Amino acid sequence: MSKDLVTLVSPSTEFEANLLAIVLRDYGIDAFVFATSTIGIGVNLSGGTVGVPLQVRREDIDMARQVLLDNKRHSIDIDWDELELSGTEIPQDDFSPMPITATIAFFCVVLALIAGLLVFILQLLR
Repeated sequence: MSKDLVTLVSPSTEFEANLLAIVLRDYGIDAFVFATSTIGIGVNLSGGTVGVPLQVRREDIDMARQVLLDNKRHSIDIDWDELELSGTEIPQDDFSPMPITATIAFFCVVLALIAGLLVFILQLLR
């Protein structure tokens, strides 16, 4: 029995790869997601790779492909307009302005930021 891992698919996000791995694990197939290093805005730091590799054992590759194909065929899309939620209306919250203390605190923070910026600029001009 080989322990070699092969890439089954490379979805564009780690979230998608993990969802597919969960589906495979539900069918007893060991699936591994190797997320790439990214900074918080989705910029890939490891050059040359496209997507997030989802890998399975070499001997499970055919079964894993079939599981993902079957899952795609059997998945349903929900038409939320046809879904009847009788008697459940979304409550509309009344608009309430920001409390006066929060408003004062907000303006104090803004003034402190402006003062700090002015001090910074004056230091540069010296």
